[in-house]
Amino acid sequence: MKKILFYYPQIVENKDSSPLYRGLPFSVMALAAQFNDREYNIKIVDGRLEDKKNTNIWKWFDKDVICVGISAMTSYQIRDGLKFAELIRNSYPQVPIVWGGWHPSLMPTQTIKDDLVDIVVIGQGEATLPRLVERLYIKGSLKEVPNLVYKDENREIVWTKIEALKVFSNTKPIERAYKYVDMESYIQPLWGNQRVIGYESSRGCPFICSFCSIGSVYKGKWSSLTAQKIADSVELLKKSYNVDAIHFFDNNFFVNRNRVLEFSTIIRERELNIRWDGTSVVEQFIKFPTDYIEELKQSGFFRVIVGVESGDEDVLKRINKRHRPAQVLELVEKCKASNIMASLSFMVGFPWNPEKDFYETIALIEKIKRIAAETEILLFIFSPYLGTELFETAIKYGMKFPNSLEEWADHTYDKLNVPWISQKLFHKMDRYISFFGTKEMTSSVSNFLKGTNL
Repeated sequence: MKKILFYYPQIVENKDSSPLYRGLPFSVMALAAQFNDREYNIKIVDGRLEDKKNTNIWKWFDKDVICVGISAMTSYQIRDGLKFAELIRNSYPQVPIVWGGWHPSLMPTQTIKDDLVDIVVIGQGEATLPRLVERLYIKGSLKEVPNLVYKDENREIVWTKIEALKVFSNTKPIERAYKYVDMESYIQPLWGNQRVIGYESSRGCPFICSFCSIGSVYKGKWSSLTAQKIADSVELLKKSYNVDAIHFFDNNFFVNRNRVLEFSTIIRERELNIRWDGTSVVEQFIKFPTDYIEELKQSGFFRVIVGVESGDEDVLKRINKRHRPAQVLELVEKCKASNIMASLSFMVGFPWNPEKDFYETIALIEKIKRIAAETEILLFIFSPYLGTELFETAIKYGMKFPNSLEEWADHTYDKLNVPWISQKLFHKMDRYISFFGTKEMTSSVSNFLKGTNL
């Protein structure tokens, strides 16, 4: 039987034994789901859970393996992916190593130059990979397979035609890949629930923010599953794995509010008794009528995840966010009145005036906490993402970036050298994040920081 191996590298430096949230390895599961299990023997290895050297796949690995697929985001996943690719190359040099995911898709020219990369799949691979595997199996030409960069028999780099493929809603469902992973490893107690699992119901976002790779990749387009399909999937997860909550990690779950309402109605009618959350944007969520939110709550809606990004109005304008700080407070008030948990993410340290945006963001967070102390706050130091307008801005402000895949492996966001942030300000930011991450947020934090001898 034909075999394909998928590897999902670990995301952090140390093994991911008990993270706050461990999502399913959707990037490789979505690809595995496209293959007929009567024709293909599929293996998925999750580097967050398995030791790449001691995993039982080495007993399974033989001459029937057509290729190895590695999915990687920037940073640690590249490092771990390269280590796994080296193991494959040293033991099975004849097996093609195919890379895909966010980083290879955004940096294909650098990626393909690495000795441990034979083929790069650019963009969503659900339509591309089955065609690629078919050609590899018969040792045919790859020139007619779109969205590839590969090395030919002379190790010369070849590009195929780049096509925009809207594939998400037309692909074989992710449920076909559940059998390839230990689902129990991805069910966790979170946000007042005991058995939470992630699910993706849409891709893309109509809002193009200058810091976000989503806009760069999907160009403002959004594709989704139907409400009926989502409800069927949630019912399967409930009945097969006894989950009590679904975390929808879509780029923007609420783009089509009628789809969400229909989904809500279906699962309420089926009496699934399951809770769920979803992603939104500030100016979108504050426009939802109270009766709309109440209707969603009846089906188990309990939490909304929103990227606020900054408390500095100048920054919000520059990064193409349409909301303003006052609207953020309106959202918090709305969530409190409806008893919906709000999870808000922020970044500090943008290039233009990092000290100003830092303190104005702190001030906004403090106002939020005075309104609703239970609001979940996620705070990060700004890191430029590949393919974005702010990536180019960061270069103009003096930031240096790697020139090879191997160098990107050591480009970890916790060790960035950000030239526009002074050492003194960086320590303040880091101290704030540490303080905030370990203690209850109070309105005294600004004074706490201002009183520090840094």
